[in-house]
Amino acid sequence: WSGGPNVTTENYFNQMAAQGQSFFNASGDGDAFVDGSSHDVNNSSQTTYPSGSPNITQVGGTVLVMSGSGGSYASETNWNDNTPNPHGGYWGSSGGISTNPIPYWQTNISMTANHGSTTNRNIPDVALTAVNCYVKYGNGSSGPYGGTSAAAPLWAGFMALVNQQAALGGRSPIGFANPAIYAIGKSANYTNCFHDITAGDNFWSASLTNFPAVTGYDLCTGWGSPNGAGLINALAGLPAISPVAGFTAVGAVGGPFSPASMVYSLTNSTSSNLLWSLVSPSSWFNVSPTNGTLAPNAVTNFTVSPSAATYQLSAGIYPANIVFTNRSATAALNISCQISIGQDLVENGGFETGDFTSWSRSGNLADTGINNNLYVHSGNFGVQAGPIGNAPLGFLAQTLPTTPGQNYLVSLWINSLYGSTPNQFQVQWNASTVFNQTNLVVPATWTNLLLTVAATVTNTVLQFGFRNDNDYFGLDDVSVTPIPVPTIIALGKKTNTLTFTWNSLAGVAYQIQYKTNLLQTNWINLATNTAGGLTVTFTNATGPDPRRFYRIRQLP
Repeated sequence: WSGGPNVTTENYFNQMAAQGQSFFNASGDGDAFVDGSSHDVNNSSQTTYPSGSPNITQVGGTVLVMSGSGGSYASETNWNDNTPNPHGGYWGSSGGISTNPIPYWQTNISMTANHGSTTNRNIPDVALTAVNCYVKYGNGSSGPYGGTSAAAPLWAGFMALVNQQAALGGRSPIGFANPAIYAIGKSANYTNCFHDITAGDNFWSASLTNFPAVTGYDLCTGWGSPNGAGLINALAGLPAISPVAGFTAVGAVGGPFSPASMVYSLTNSTSSNLLWSLVSPSSWFNVSPTNGTLAPNAVTNFTVSPSAATYQLSAGIYPANIVFTNRSATAALNISCQISIGQDLVENGGFETGDFTSWSRSGNLADTGINNNLYVHSGNFGVQAGPIGNAPLGFLAQTLPTTPGQNYLVSLWINSLYGSTPNQFQVQWNASTVFNQTNLVVPATWTNLLLTVAATVTNTVLQFGFRNDNDYFGLDDVSVTPIPVPTIIALGKKTNTLTFTWNSLAGVAYQIQYKTNLLQTNWINLATNTAGGLTVTFTNATGPDPRRFYRIRQLP
């Protein structure tokens, strides 16, 4: 576009839209547009054209953070390296205000917090990943790339998926996407369709206050990055289910599970009645209702919950897909579901990502120990926990999905190279201190600390605090596992010998008690066993008391 803007070029953009084609343009990599600078969106040479065009979609850049071993979405910030680039200016997602009048679809947006204009075209419209992109191109070439010139083709690829979905439903390609994008951004369906980027800015030395990332539309990342299937369905004009995130229930063997259920909304964005039906049920989940008729632009709700069969399952992870379709079978909607039974709730508890992914840290906390066996219990990474010297505590915390009323076993491994004092180590469970000891004597060999705690809310914060004035504690292999209610699952009797087996959790102590008469006031302690696995088997010679009533208690 070196020739600058002209009638022919703008007509070309309009023709593309009329033909059902979408045009995504990199907003630029020089941070905020500034009048009179080398990257002025309004300068007379129009070297930044077509960034100011109102007839195409401008794409800014983000920094994406993933979490967990599966690499799921965690967060995004606006891309701004705040360092000079070789071509002048600074590296970062460009945005600003052009001299073109504001298009109709960009009106009725508050421009107070984002410093935008209510009379002129604001840039960008949307954003996507601009850092750590690995590109394959040119029949075998590949390499790392970045910038908004990487984000723009990612949006083009995403729009290809939208058009495929639209074609499946018998609809035309989307074409110029901005009217639909802005309509979604202004609607109650916004967060179901976009990741709203509220962290960061595209400030630089010539623009110290413009432009900040804010809630909703801003001049760093526009409306944000696409939230997967939610935005695909909304743009394609097909029925959509929200929230787009799947349903994951967690709990102990035998339950209960949290959350107990999740309510989903089904939206019919087509112009005709939708006859919908559940076509792929799951043994692990109940769905209610399972079918219905939905008028154009109407919304209905249905509920997904664990089925009775899940309470009979052993420890494990049980995935399932729940599929809905309209009765003409032109489109299918899928919910990915999972029951996680008796599993560790902590993400990156062994710190094997090499960093503090999934954890929040504060205070003077040391880094992860990389291939350093002094601070590693297993694997390749552990934590050098706590500041040394006379300093405040360092902290490490993670929020866990929990079930109110459920007991959990907190397990962690700790060492202290020199076993010296003074020091302090504490464990907090939802702001309640469950372990706090100063001058803790921990040998250089690793020690397993086990704590039994109970949840009172659905999201519980596990936090560690520490200092060690002569060195660091080693901290590794943190886990939090739901403790099942002990239930007898097998029973056998031979002569005067009784054998029974109950479900358990390794590391938890259980007490076996009995009575010879239920009218007795007290139970008699028979034995105490610490579980080594998922079950415990106990054999008892009844002796002179052939009639006994037994019970099993989990010890604190």
